Amino acid sequence: MLKLSLMAEIVFIGNSLTEWFDWQGRFPEHKVKNLGVAGETAGGLLYRMESIISLSGDPDFAFLMTGTNDVLMEDYEGLTSSYREILARLSTAFMRGKIVVQSILPVDASWTDNRAVMKQNEAIKGLARDFKAEYLDLFSLFTGPDFSPLAECLLEDGVHLSAKGYAVWANAVEGFLRMTE
Repeated sequence: MLKLSLMAEIVFIGNSLTEWFDWQGRFPEHKVKNLGVAGETAGGLLYRMESIISLSGDPDFAFLMTGTNDVLMEDYEGLTSSYREILARLSTAFMRGKIVVQSILPVDASWTDNRAVMKQNEAIKGLARDFKAEYLDLFSLFTGPDFSPLAECLLEDGVHLSAKGYAVWANAVEGFLRMTE
């Protein structure tokens, strides 16, 4: 098992939520790669899997979060099938490290029901289990009792994260990493 007292190689894979945070700055004791791409759907991420795998090497941890843009387009069927293929490819490529599937975060958009996002997260959790990946529930950290997103964690667009939102996410990642020590 990886000891985090040593420098871990960590890759973050996802969309703008991933891309727009300084993961290396947050985890300076580790070697971090940020492979987030703004505007990307799960299908778009699947399309660039060869590049992701090539750029990642064989990391100790691969944190995956995708699906927000699919949710905003209400493409749940495409999201599930893309996720399945993404996990199949990652689990074949990353034999040494842990793949950590992170839940889709809630959004504050009038046309999106966060209960549907929660159901999609259950499907993603099942896929993570099928591929022997870890699952990190972030959704519950970003919602109130009525499943509405915590306003202080989002920017005015209702999708992207505020500094507080990134702190919540990064602290959850840190907690996960500490549990693996």
